[in-house]
Amino acid sequence: MKILIATESYYPNISGVAVFAHNLARKMVASGHEVFVIAPSPKMIAYEEKVDGIKIFRLASKTNPWRKGYYISRWPFRRVGQIIQAVMPDIIHLQDPALISLASLRKARKMKIPVVVTNHFSLEYTISYLPSLKIIHPLFLKVLRTYLGWFYNRADLLTCPTKTVAANFLKANLKTRVEVISNGVDLSRFMPFYGDTLYVRRKFKIPENLPLVLFVGRLDVDKDLKTLIKAIPYVLKEVEAHFVIVGEGKIKTTLEQMVKKSQVSKNVTFIGFIPHDNEILPRIYQMSQVFINPCPSETQSIVVLEAQATGLPVVLANAGALPELVKDGVNGFLFKPSDELDLAKKINQILENTGKAQKMGESSLEKLESHLVDTTHNLFEKNYLRLTKK
Repeated sequence: MKILIATESYYPNISGVAVFAHNLARKMVASGHEVFVIAPSPKMIAYEEKVDGIKIFRLASKTNPWRKGYYISRWPFRRVGQIIQAVMPDIIHLQDPALISLASLRKARKMKIPVVVTNHFSLEYTISYLPSLKIIHPLFLKVLRTYLGWFYNRADLLTCPTKTVAANFLKANLKTRVEVISNGVDLSRFMPFYGDTLYVRRKFKIPENLPLVLFVGRLDVDKDLKTLIKAIPYVLKEVEAHFVIVGEGKIKTTLEQMVKKSQVSKNVTFIGFIPHDNEILPRIYQMSQVFINPCPSETQSIVVLEAQATGLPVVLANAGALPELVKDGVNGFLFKPSDELDLAKKINQILENTGKAQKMGESSLEKLESHLVDTTHNLFEKNYLRLTKK
């Protein structure tokens, strides 16, 4: 098949959408398909490239005002139409409802090309970037729901990574078929490791004798990392630990200032951006003792799956789709969203009991059976074949 993926976030971006789309594209190439991607240009000017056997059309772009280091396409309709006309794909897979995908959807309907859409975001995620406009949140959400219904009803299949997200759309009485397909995790990269990770600690000047509490992801407002920073002094009252924060984002400076003001700088390391395909990333998971995700609006969370694949207990906000990944007290804990005291309490319960933490990590691994990335990719391939009748 010729498969075209349209997305506003793609490799080398680090986001759930970018990681998912790039992994999917590489798998389809490995399975013998031709894969094309349309995405914004990280250089702002249009160009084409080939990465891992994938032909990528980078469109003229401008900086994303809400997400540091990200880009959004300029008015892409004419160029997207030209690309689809030239490629003549058998199927188009959209990763968001933004402009590139909208342009692709319009062209696909005209050319009668089957369309799959994967929903990667929640409505709560969008309004987290508009904190000063709370008065219009209800109206904004109403308009967004209407648009999403219109958009998704013009696709042949809507996939969601979790039952939680799928249920929200099923309640909306969509005409389009809805299917739950996990984002998946690659167990060939993220797995328990019993070798030496001391070199990683030394590389980033992380204390060698303290248990590590880890967060990996974007440092943006929707992730609610302020709650994690506020929890650190309460954790340190009970347990001497070190916090490792991997990622970049718009509020990184704010978080660093919070750490300094709380006088816990010696217990926190901001590692910064690490490419997802860099082999140091799995080692950072492997040298840690517990993984935290305080985000209240996750639609699944690839980084949580990666932490679980590494055999880590997890402490997650009891919100969004995160509760699907945790059986409270078995493979980790859920905490009350935005409650730093509850978060600190759950972290300490793990750090103070290494035997319990090990059992929780083992339980995390057991939960991954339905989240293997090969299973995910096989399900998408089957759907592509069904829709194209190949």
